[in-house]
Amino acid sequence: MPSDSRIHITSAEPDPRPREDRPRTGREDRTDLCTPKLRAKLAGHLAEALAPAIAAIRDLEVEAVAEPLRAAVGDFQSLYDERPLTSNKGGMQFNDSLCFYLVARALAPRFVLESGSFQGHSAWLLRQALPEAEILSCDIDHSQLRHRAEGVMFHEGDWIGAELPTIDPARSLAWFDDHTDHCRRLAEAQARGFRHVLLDDNFPAENLYATGGPPIPTLAMALDPDLADGEDLVWRRRGKVYRYRFETKHTLDVASRIEKLVVLPDVTCITRYNPPSGMTYVRLKPLA
Repeated sequence: MPSDSRIHITSAEPDPRPREDRPRTGREDRTDLCTPKLRAKLAGHLAEALAPAIAAIRDLEVEAVAEPLRAAVGDFQSLYDERPLTSNKGGMQFNDSLCFYLVARALAPRFVLESGSFQGHSAWLLRQALPEAEILSCDIDHSQLRHRAEGVMFHEGDWIGAELPTIDPARSLAWFDDHTDHCRRLAEAQARGFRHVLLDDNFPAENLYATGGPPIPTLAMALDPDLADGEDLVWRRRGKVYRYRFETKHTLDVASRIEKLVVLPDVTCITRYNPPSGMTYVRLKPLA
């Protein structure tokens, strides 16, 4: 509580949304700026930090994306205020949602495959970023799905068993946030004709403790020259000890499949929100 008597504090307006959709953590969901000038200033800082990555994804110079990106960040700020699920604990929050939204807008795919529906926040965000796109959201278990975005097709089951439209490699995106082996997912995506892929939870081996059920081997692990075949990795998380033996055969020679790789930057130092999950863009080589 501020002690400075010059700070005037009033209660916020009651949240009209159902209790189950209200935030369960204070720092992330309802802690934000209300002054338009300051929100615009924050948008400028975020756009500046993210511009190099977005420019790299689009094969453009930073100057070419700077101004449109600032406007897109402003659009996202307003959009995030109106999201249908105010609590997405266990899924993407502000920082990841921002990167996800900007990449989707930058690529402008006509078809998006999502693997990992969870509560439905990311599918909703895709629909806002890509109002004309065809979107298929897959999850092996839809029992936690709380919001079905309008116009999004939902498939209960692994994505590899879903029927897909004809893939235009240049205008399609595969998005994986399903805690499944990144190398396997990239091989599957390449086999089904995708060139543009977005991965979540791309943690290096030294940060595996940061998430439950990491998609081992992550792409960062597969590309790490310091990891030896047969090396045992051990970490502790919330009272449990995890062990995994790294084997190069599980990486499926993933490096040979990649044409371009861009890791989205961590903007936690700008927003002061929960840190992101190593979201990573991969452009796959076309199948021979």
